[in-house]
Amino acid sequence: MSFNTIGKRETLPEKVSKIIKESILTGELKGGDALPTEPELEKEFGVSRAVIRDAMRMLKAQGLIDVKHGKGMYISYSQTEAFTDALITSLRRDNASAWDVEQFEQILLPQIFALAATEAADQEIVLIKMAASDYLAAYRKMLEQEQQNDDASIPLMQKLMDNSQIKFAELMRSIFSSTHNKLIMLLGDVLINLRKWRTISGDTEYIPHIEDFEKSIIARFVQAIETRNPIEAAALISKGINYDPSMVTIMKNTPVGESPEIPGSVFFSAYTLDNGKN
Repeated sequence: MSFNTIGKRETLPEKVSKIIKESILTGELKGGDALPTEPELEKEFGVSRAVIRDAMRMLKAQGLIDVKHGKGMYISYSQTEAFTDALITSLRRDNASAWDVEQFEQILLPQIFALAATEAADQEIVLIKMAASDYLAAYRKMLEQEQQNDDASIPLMQKLMDNSQIKFAELMRSIFSSTHNKLIMLLGDVLINLRKWRTISGDTEYIPHIEDFEKSIIARFVQAIETRNPIEAAALISKGINYDPSMVTIMKNTPVGESPEIPGSVFFSAYTLDNGKN
């Protein structure tokens, strides 16, 4: 005996949210666009205020709109932040550690760079180099400020740190974008939000070495894509993300979503070095 599938009867809020969602997915409504007011939506759809409010709650739960009190409702730029928060919550409930993220990155990054080496256009490589230069300049300013060791400059230090993280995220997004793979772009954005920066503790004597170390990593990123060879690119990236057990232990003892605190002496001895560079 077979039965025809009985379709779900949609409620009015579901119908309204579905229409608006489709406008977002097709690009008719873009990130940052303001939605009409509730009275305007009532009139447009011919439904009650309660229906509109329920529809807006559905869209907000899906990360498609932001509600700014006193300003109105806006199309969200990205769902990745909300997705990352939900993912971190789920991982924390499972007692996941920072190592779970690092290990996932070890598996994923070599293949992402392999694809970028194959698919990146010449102009995209130029943009990646520019993003790399901008990041290293921001990173240098942050380290210079850190060496001053002045409590009064803590707000400036935080600002420089935030700027460095923004510039690093821009660099990684330019690399993910150069693969021309939509899923990699989305997952890459989630990985950027999920992975927290490491805190290197110890004397300021490590700071100059940290800058050289960071330069070598970024140089390897660019070099991998410039090879135009997926096998060589994957191998270059793999060499730079292999650590010894001491580093892994620290990450395993750090809850996911938190920054691993690593002594400078451990940090610089934990990596597999290649001609003095990671």
